[in-house]
Amino acid sequence: MTVLIQVMHIFYIFVGQYFNIHCKMGARRKKIYRILGKKYRFSVYNDTDYEQVWKARLSGWLVLSIVIPVIVFVFVLFFLFIAYTPIHNLIPGYPNNVTRQKIISNAEKLDSLENAIASWEGYFNSIQSFVTGETDSIINENLNVDSIINTTLAEYPMLPEDSIFRAEIEQEEISRLSTIKNKNVIFENMYLYPPLKGEIITLFDANKKQFGIDIKVTTSPIVTATFDGMIIFSGWMLNDNYVVHIQHSNNLISIYKGNSTTFKSVGERVNAGEAIATVGTATNSAKNNSLHFELWQNGVPIDPTTYIQF
Repeated sequence: MTVLIQVMHIFYIFVGQYFNIHCKMGARRKKIYRILGKKYRFSVYNDTDYEQVWKARLSGWLVLSIVIPVIVFVFVLFFLFIAYTPIHNLIPGYPNNVTRQKIISNAEKLDSLENAIASWEGYFNSIQSFVTGETDSIINENLNVDSIINTTLAEYPMLPEDSIFRAEIEQEEISRLSTIKNKNVIFENMYLYPPLKGEIITLFDANKKQFGIDIKVTTSPIVTATFDGMIIFSGWMLNDNYVVHIQHSNNLISIYKGNSTTFKSVGERVNAGEAIATVGTATNSAKNNSLHFELWQNGVPIDPTTYIQF
Protein backbone atom coordinates (compact mmCIF):
# COMPACT_ATOMS: atom_id res chain seq x y z
CA MET A 1 0.00 0.00 0.00
CA THR A 2 2.87 2.34 0.85
CA VAL A 3 4.58 1.55 -2.47
CA LEU A 4 1.38 2.35 -4.37
CA ILE A 5 1.13 5.70 -2.61
CA GLN A 6 4.76 6.52 -3.49
CA VAL A 7 4.20 5.60 -7.15
CA MET A 8 1.10 7.78 -7.31
CA HIS A 9 3.02 10.61 -5.68
CA ILE A 10 5.81 10.39 -8.28
CA PHE A 11 3.22 10.25 -11.07
CA TYR A 12 1.54 13.42 -9.81
CA ILE A 13 4.93 15.17 -9.62
CA PHE A 14 5.74 14.31 -13.29
CA VAL A 15 2.29 15.34 -14.47
CA GLY A 16 2.54 18.62 -12.57
CA GLN A 17 6.00 19.37 -14.03
CA TYR A 18 4.74 18.59 -17.56
CA PHE A 19 1.81 20.96 -17.25
CA ASN A 20 4.02 23.59 -15.65
CA ILE A 21 6.56 23.42 -18.51
CA HIS A 22 3.77 23.36 -21.08
CA CYS A 23 2.19 26.44 -19.53
CA LYS A 24 5.51 28.28 -19.44
CA MET A 25 6.20 27.42 -23.08
CA GLY A 26 2.69 28.53 -24.03
CA ALA A 27 3.14 31.83 -22.20
CA ARG A 28 6.52 32.35 -23.82
CA ARG A 29 5.12 31.56 -27.25
CA LYS A 30 2.25 34.00 -26.73
CA LYS A 31 4.76 36.66 -25.68
CA ILE A 32 6.79 36.15 -28.86
CA TYR A 33 3.66 36.29 -31.03
CA ARG A 34 2.59 39.47 -29.23
CA ILE A 35 6.00 41.11 -29.85
CA LEU A 36 6.01 40.11 -33.53
CA GLY A 37 2.45 41.33 -33.98
CA LYS A 38 3.13 44.84 -32.71
CA LYS A 39 3.70 47.76 -35.08
CA TYR A 40 7.03 49.60 -34.97
CA ARG A 41 7.95 52.95 -36.42
CA PHE A 42 11.46 53.72 -37.66
CA SER A 43 12.37 57.37 -38.18
CA VAL A 44 15.49 59.21 -39.33
CA TYR A 45 16.03 62.84 -38.16
CA ASN A 46 18.45 65.53 -39.24
CA ASP A 47 20.97 66.11 -36.46
CA THR A 48 21.04 69.86 -37.04
CA ASP A 49 17.40 70.92 -36.99
CA TYR A 50 15.82 67.57 -36.00
CA GLU A 51 13.75 67.52 -39.17
CA GLN A 52 12.33 64.08 -39.97
CA VAL A 53 14.03 62.78 -43.10
CA TRP A 54 12.66 59.22 -43.42
CA LYS A 55 10.18 57.11 -41.56
CA ALA A 56 8.80 53.57 -41.89
CA ARG A 57 6.17 51.61 -40.04
CA LEU A 58 6.84 47.89 -39.83
CA SER A 59 5.53 44.93 -37.91
CA GLY A 60 7.64 42.24 -36.32
CA TRP A 61 6.49 39.65 -38.86
CA LEU A 62 7.50 41.90 -41.77
CA VAL A 63 10.93 42.51 -40.26
CA LEU A 64 11.38 38.75 -39.79
CA SER A 65 10.32 38.03 -43.38
CA ILE A 66 12.95 40.50 -44.61
CA VAL A 67 15.79 39.48 -42.30
CA ILE A 68 15.62 35.71 -43.01
CA PRO A 69 15.93 35.99 -46.87
CA VAL A 70 18.77 38.50 -46.45
CA ILE A 71 20.65 36.10 -44.17
CA VAL A 72 20.13 33.19 -46.64
CA PHE A 73 21.27 35.37 -49.56
CA VAL A 74 24.42 36.44 -47.73
CA PHE A 75 25.21 32.83 -46.80
CA VAL A 76 24.80 31.62 -50.43
CA LEU A 77 26.87 34.53 -51.72
CA PHE A 78 29.62 33.74 -49.22
CA PHE A 79 29.58 30.04 -50.17
CA LEU A 80 29.87 30.81 -53.90
CA PHE A 81 32.68 33.26 -53.22
CA ILE A 82 34.62 30.62 -51.30
CA ALA A 83 33.93 27.75 -53.72
CA TYR A 84 34.58 29.45 -57.09
CA THR A 85 37.44 31.83 -56.33
CA PRO A 86 41.13 31.11 -55.55
CA ILE A 87 40.52 32.10 -51.96
CA HIS A 88 39.46 28.54 -51.15
CA ASN A 89 43.14 27.51 -51.53
CA LEU A 90 43.82 29.44 -48.32
CA ILE A 91 41.44 27.28 -46.30
CA PRO A 92 43.35 24.61 -44.30
CA GLY A 93 42.57 21.10 -45.53
CA TYR A 94 41.00 22.19 -48.82
CA PRO A 95 42.81 20.47 -51.76
CA ASN A 96 44.43 22.86 -54.24
CA ASN A 97 45.09 22.22 -57.94
CA VAL A 98 48.44 20.54 -57.31
CA THR A 99 46.95 18.22 -54.72
CA ARG A 100 44.06 17.29 -57.02
CA GLN A 101 46.48 16.54 -59.87
CA LYS A 102 48.51 14.31 -57.56
CA ILE A 103 45.33 12.49 -56.49
CA ILE A 104 44.37 11.87 -60.14
CA SER A 105 47.91 10.74 -61.00
CA ASN A 106 48.00 8.35 -58.03
CA ALA A 107 44.61 6.94 -59.04
CA GLU A 108 45.88 6.28 -62.59
CA LYS A 109 49.05 4.63 -61.25
CA LEU A 110 46.96 2.48 -58.91
CA ASP A 111 44.75 1.39 -61.80
CA SER A 112 47.81 0.46 -63.90
CA LEU A 113 49.28 -1.41 -60.94
CA GLU A 114 46.05 -3.38 -60.48
CA ASN A 115 46.07 -4.35 -64.17
CA ALA A 116 49.71 -5.42 -63.93
CA ILE A 117 49.01 -7.51 -60.82
CA ALA A 118 46.05 -9.17 -62.56
CA SER A 119 48.25 -9.99 -65.55
CA TRP A 120 50.95 -11.46 -63.31
CA GLU A 121 48.35 -13.57 -61.50
CA GLY A 122 47.11 -14.92 -64.82
CA TYR A 123 50.68 -15.62 -65.88
CA PHE A 124 51.56 -17.55 -62.73
CA ASN A 125 48.22 -19.40 -62.75
CA SER A 126 48.85 -20.61 -66.30
CA ILE A 127 52.37 -21.75 -65.39
CA GLN A 128 51.07 -23.47 -62.25
CA SER A 129 48.33 -25.21 -64.21
CA PHE A 130 50.86 -26.37 -66.75
CA VAL A 131 53.33 -27.66 -64.15
CA THR A 132 50.65 -29.52 -62.20
CA GLY A 133 49.25 -31.05 -65.39
CA GLU A 134 45.80 -29.46 -65.12
CA THR A 135 45.96 -28.22 -68.73
CA ASP A 136 46.34 -31.66 -70.31
CA SER A 137 42.59 -32.05 -70.55
CA ILE A 138 42.23 -28.72 -72.33
CA ILE A 139 43.90 -30.00 -75.47
CA ASN A 140 41.44 -32.88 -75.78
CA GLU A 141 38.32 -30.76 -75.34
CA ASN A 142 36.09 -30.24 -78.33
CA LEU A 143 35.94 -26.59 -79.21
CA ASN A 144 33.09 -25.01 -81.12
CA VAL A 145 34.29 -23.61 -84.40
CA ASP A 146 33.18 -20.07 -85.12
CA SER A 147 29.97 -20.20 -87.09
CA ILE A 148 31.08 -17.40 -89.41
CA ILE A 149 34.06 -19.42 -90.65
CA ASN A 150 33.27 -21.49 -93.69
CA THR A 151 35.39 -24.63 -93.49
CA THR A 152 34.33 -25.86 -96.93
CA LEU A 153 37.11 -25.48 -99.47
CA ALA A 154 36.11 -23.53 -102.53
CA GLU A 155 36.92 -25.03 -105.93
CA TYR A 156 38.90 -22.75 -108.23
CA PRO A 157 40.36 -23.61 -111.61
CA MET A 158 44.15 -24.02 -111.41
CA LEU A 159 46.16 -22.06 -113.95
CA PRO A 160 49.44 -23.37 -115.41
CA GLU A 161 51.37 -20.60 -113.65
CA ASP A 162 49.85 -21.68 -110.33
CA SER A 163 50.87 -25.30 -110.92
CA ILE A 164 54.46 -24.31 -111.58
CA PHE A 165 54.60 -22.06 -108.55
CA ARG A 166 53.00 -24.71 -106.33
CA ALA A 167 55.46 -27.35 -107.52
CA GLU A 168 58.38 -25.04 -106.69
CA ILE A 169 57.04 -24.35 -103.20
CA GLU A 170 56.41 -28.04 -102.51
CA GLN A 171 59.89 -28.96 -103.71
CA GLU A 172 61.44 -26.25 -101.51
CA GLU A 173 59.44 -27.44 -98.50
CA ILE A 174 60.39 -31.07 -99.08
CA SER A 175 64.03 -30.09 -99.33
CA ARG A 176 63.87 -28.01 -96.16
CA LEU A 177 62.10 -30.73 -94.17
CA SER A 178 64.52 -33.37 -95.32
CA THR A 179 67.40 -31.19 -94.12
CA ILE A 180 65.99 -30.37 -90.68
CA LYS A 181 63.79 -33.43 -90.08
CA ASN A 182 65.95 -34.90 -87.36
CA LYS A 183 66.57 -31.47 -85.84
CA ASN A 184 62.93 -30.41 -85.56
CA VAL A 185 61.50 -33.63 -84.14
CA ILE A 186 60.85 -33.75 -80.39
CA PHE A 187 58.41 -36.65 -80.57
CA GLU A 188 57.15 -38.77 -83.40
CA ASN A 189 55.17 -36.79 -86.01
CA MET A 190 55.83 -33.51 -84.18
CA TYR A 191 57.65 -30.79 -86.14
CA LEU A 192 58.26 -27.36 -84.62
CA TYR A 193 58.27 -24.27 -86.79
CA PRO A 194 60.24 -21.09 -86.02
CA PRO A 195 57.95 -18.44 -84.49
CA LEU A 196 59.88 -15.63 -86.17
CA LYS A 197 62.48 -15.37 -88.91
CA GLY A 198 65.37 -13.35 -87.61
CA GLU A 199 68.72 -13.23 -85.89
CA ILE A 200 69.23 -14.92 -82.53
CA ILE A 201 70.83 -12.31 -80.28
CA THR A 202 70.55 -14.13 -76.91
CA LEU A 203 71.11 -17.87 -76.50
CA PHE A 204 69.52 -20.29 -74.05
CA ASP A 205 71.40 -20.67 -70.76
CA ALA A 206 69.51 -22.29 -67.86
CA ASN A 207 72.43 -21.71 -65.47
CA LYS A 208 72.02 -17.95 -65.93
CA LYS A 209 68.21 -18.27 -65.73
CA GLN A 210 67.96 -17.46 -69.43
CA PHE A 211 65.15 -19.94 -70.15
CA GLY A 212 64.66 -18.93 -73.77
CA ILE A 213 66.17 -17.15 -76.73
CA ASP A 214 65.79 -13.62 -78.09
CA ILE A 215 65.17 -13.27 -81.83
CA LYS A 216 65.75 -9.90 -83.47
CA VAL A 217 63.32 -8.98 -86.23
CA THR A 218 64.96 -8.86 -89.67
CA THR A 219 61.99 -9.25 -92.03
CA SER A 220 58.35 -9.66 -91.04
CA PRO A 221 57.28 -8.79 -87.46
CA ILE A 222 54.50 -11.43 -87.50
CA VAL A 223 54.84 -14.06 -84.77
CA THR A 224 53.49 -17.53 -85.61
CA ALA A 225 52.65 -20.59 -83.52
CA THR A 226 55.46 -23.12 -83.41
CA PHE A 227 52.99 -26.05 -83.35
CA ASP A 228 49.29 -26.90 -83.03
CA GLY A 229 47.82 -26.12 -79.64
CA MET A 230 45.53 -23.99 -77.50
CA ILE A 231 46.01 -20.47 -76.14
CA ILE A 232 46.18 -20.72 -72.34
CA PHE A 233 47.30 -17.13 -71.71
CA SER A 234 47.12 -13.94 -73.77
CA GLY A 235 47.60 -10.59 -72.09
CA TRP A 236 49.79 -7.64 -71.23
CA MET A 237 52.67 -7.93 -68.77
CA LEU A 238 54.42 -5.03 -67.07
CA ASN A 239 57.94 -5.87 -68.31
CA ASP A 240 57.22 -8.09 -71.33
CA ASN A 241 54.47 -6.18 -73.18
CA TYR A 242 51.93 -8.65 -74.63
CA VAL A 243 52.62 -12.31 -73.86
CA VAL A 244 51.11 -15.46 -75.40
CA HIS A 245 51.27 -19.01 -73.98
CA ILE A 246 50.30 -22.02 -76.11
CA GLN A 247 49.69 -25.49 -74.69
CA HIS A 248 50.71 -28.24 -77.13
CA SER A 249 50.49 -32.01 -77.01
CA ASN A 250 53.12 -34.13 -75.22
CA ASN A 251 52.90 -31.70 -72.27
CA LEU A 252 54.79 -29.02 -74.21
CA ILE A 253 54.20 -25.28 -73.82
CA SER A 254 55.60 -22.39 -75.87
CA ILE A 255 55.88 -18.79 -74.63
CA TYR A 256 56.12 -15.66 -76.79
CA LYS A 257 57.09 -12.37 -75.08
CA GLY A 258 57.70 -8.82 -76.30
CA ASN A 259 54.69 -8.40 -78.59
CA SER A 260 52.96 -5.14 -79.43
CA THR A 261 49.62 -6.81 -80.25
CA THR A 262 48.01 -10.23 -79.97
CA PHE A 263 45.55 -11.81 -82.38
CA LYS A 264 44.31 -14.63 -80.17
CA SER A 265 42.38 -15.01 -76.92
CA VAL A 266 42.47 -17.62 -74.18
CA GLY A 267 40.75 -20.84 -75.24
CA GLU A 268 41.32 -20.43 -78.99
CA ARG A 269 42.84 -23.30 -80.97
CA VAL A 270 45.77 -22.46 -83.29
CA ASN A 271 47.63 -24.37 -85.96
CA ALA A 272 51.37 -24.56 -86.59
CA GLY A 273 52.52 -21.51 -88.51
CA GLU A 274 49.36 -19.49 -87.74
CA ALA A 275 49.85 -15.80 -86.92
CA ILE A 276 49.26 -15.12 -83.22
CA ALA A 277 50.92 -11.73 -82.52
CA THR A 278 53.09 -8.89 -83.78
CA VAL A 279 56.47 -8.33 -82.20
CA GLY A 280 57.56 -4.86 -81.07
CA THR A 281 56.25 -2.03 -78.93
CA ALA A 282 53.84 0.80 -79.60
CA THR A 283 56.60 3.44 -79.47
CA ASN A 284 59.39 1.77 -81.45
CA SER A 285 59.69 0.24 -84.88
CA ALA A 286 59.14 -3.52 -84.91
CA LYS A 287 62.51 -4.12 -86.62
CA ASN A 288 64.29 -2.55 -83.65
CA ASN A 289 62.68 -5.05 -81.24
CA SER A 290 63.06 -8.72 -80.51
CA LEU A 291 60.91 -11.69 -79.57
CA HIS A 292 61.66 -13.69 -76.44
CA PHE A 293 60.74 -17.33 -77.14
CA GLU A 294 60.66 -20.18 -74.60
CA LEU A 295 59.86 -23.90 -74.69
CA TRP A 296 58.85 -25.83 -71.58
CA GLN A 297 58.16 -29.55 -71.25
CA ASN A 298 56.95 -31.15 -68.02
CA GLY A 299 57.92 -27.94 -66.19
CA VAL A 300 61.51 -27.99 -67.50
CA PRO A 301 62.88 -25.34 -69.92
CA ILE A 302 64.18 -26.60 -73.28
CA ASP A 303 66.66 -24.95 -75.65
CA PRO A 304 64.57 -24.04 -78.74
CA THR A 305 67.61 -24.09 -81.04
CA THR A 306 67.95 -27.82 -80.41
CA TYR A 307 64.64 -28.55 -82.16
CA ILE A 308 63.96 -25.54 -84.40
CA GLN A 309 65.87 -24.31 -87.44
CA PHE A 310 65.92 -20.49 -87.26
